[in-house]
Amino acid sequence: MTATTSQRVYHVGILVFQGADLLDFTGPHGVLSHVSYNNNPVSPEHVFDIKFIAAQEEVTASDPVTVKRHISISDARKSLESFDVLIVPGGPLPIVQGVVDSNGPEYQFIKSFINESKNEERVLMSVCSGAFILGATGVLAGKTATTHSLALDGLKDICQEASKKFGGGDTKVMQARYIDGGLTKSGIRVITSGGISCGFDASLYLASLKTSESASNFAAMVLEYIAPVQ
Repeated sequence: MTATTSQRVYHVGILVFQGADLLDFTGPHGVLSHVSYNNNPVSPEHVFDIKFIAAQEEVTASDPVTVKRHISISDARKSLESFDVLIVPGGPLPIVQGVVDSNGPEYQFIKSFINESKNEERVLMSVCSGAFILGATGVLAGKTATTHSLALDGLKDICQEASKKFGGGDTKVMQARYIDGGLTKSGIRVITSGGISCGFDASLYLASLKTSESASNFAAMVLEYIAPVQ
């Protein structure tokens, strides 16, 4: 089958940092890599091109497992307009808080993605406590969001602080598998998901947005994953 405009490849960046939870970033990678236009797991016509973005060449997850990046943050910033989706994993709260407090390259890259103007809709998605980093940027202001069920109060606090700093209104934080918070003024769809395995659900939802419900369902069937009731 020849690729058409309806069969475009979406470029996904997964931002990985030292101490990130392994399933928070490998889960979405695994789900999206099984989404295809032709529903053929043997010879798939991939929908998503997925890259790990990191400041360091090697990143050790919290588990610990070491993974290699595909592209550096500095190089990714030079081609920021090429990314249609940015996924931000979580990790132990001290690690995530460190990413925020350091105001380092990961935090700055997310801010740049949020502020980058583009003529079409892009997606910013967090998994688990990755929502804390999104909340700190102010992008969750005026939206409904979620995170790990054990960290909901912490997300409320960080969003309140961001609202005082950046404005934009209060964030409604609630428990859910995932939440589509809608579009920002710059045309970014913000999706937050609950803890760890909820990233699978959010990734399947993302797949349905970019392709179809049937393509998302087929990927879930290949994965033999049955999502809990939302």
